[in-house]
Amino acid sequence: MTADALLGAARNLAILAVVLIVAQLLWVALREKQRVKRNVAGRLQIHTELPGGEETAHIANGRYQRFLVKAGMSLDQSSLVMGMLLIFATAGLVLVFLGPLWLPLVPVSALLLLALLWKVRYERRRRIIFESLPGLIDNVIRGIDAGRSLDQAMVDSFRDAPSVYEALSFRIRSAVESGRDYTDLLDDFAELYQIPPLVFVAVALRTSNRFGSAVRPILKQTSRALRAQQELRREFMAATAETRFTAIAFSVLPPGIGVVLIAMNKGFRDILLDTQAGHIMLAVSGGLVLLGVIIIFRMVQGVGRG
Repeated sequence: MTADALLGAARNLAILAVVLIVAQLLWVALREKQRVKRNVAGRLQIHTELPGGEETAHIANGRYQRFLVKAGMSLDQSSLVMGMLLIFATAGLVLVFLGPLWLPLVPVSALLLLALLWKVRYERRRRIIFESLPGLIDNVIRGIDAGRSLDQAMVDSFRDAPSVYEALSFRIRSAVESGRDYTDLLDDFAELYQIPPLVFVAVALRTSNRFGSAVRPILKQTSRALRAQQELRREFMAATAETRFTAIAFSVLPPGIGVVLIAMNKGFRDILLDTQAGHIMLAVSGGLVLLGVIIIFRMVQGVGRG
């Protein structure tokens, strides 16, 4: 780089630094304002929420809200503003150091990272649900054996459940205290996270409440089946560990080797980055690599899950 180019890059970085500082100050002020609003809204909701209202009828209402609840994410206005500022700052750095040709990669990479984060968090929450559900059912059975009612045993069991059950536990407790049926909440939670055994529990509870049948044998059988399923899952994950590692290696090594070869060969790098034919080659090769990664991960998708 020449001295003028370095001076221009330094000037652009200084401008970006000032913009980021101003954006951080605005973000801090906005978060403080949002925090005060949330506290006020929370206090008002405690006093104004009516039992049996629509806000307690489901775990989450609306596609966007259900999409976030699945992964345990909460994107408020301040988080969205901060994310947009980070994207703009990254786009500015890419524009300064790499040029306008690479700008479309910034929003695409942001969307891919967000989708990956959502997928990882969603699968982690499903795994926690499957692993903890047998223990919750056993706690309900022990509560029934100790002389508690079925409703009280459900409330006590979900009170000590992991944080992924927090919304469900609150709504079950509210339904029991107000004398409403809570089996629809179990159905909604099972549909949200795709947990078929929880549907069996809801059907058993609904049948017991309506016809007076014994619910303890069904709960015990469901708990035993879930434990056997988790044991089979662990054995299957151990048996397919080599295959999954091979799939990850085949997905990571080709683009990594390509980047290293391009970085080491200056003449080849200049042709790829400075000519139209090189740009076409990069676009085609990147698309083929992405297609191959998608195919490989689709082949091993769902291994050991659910």
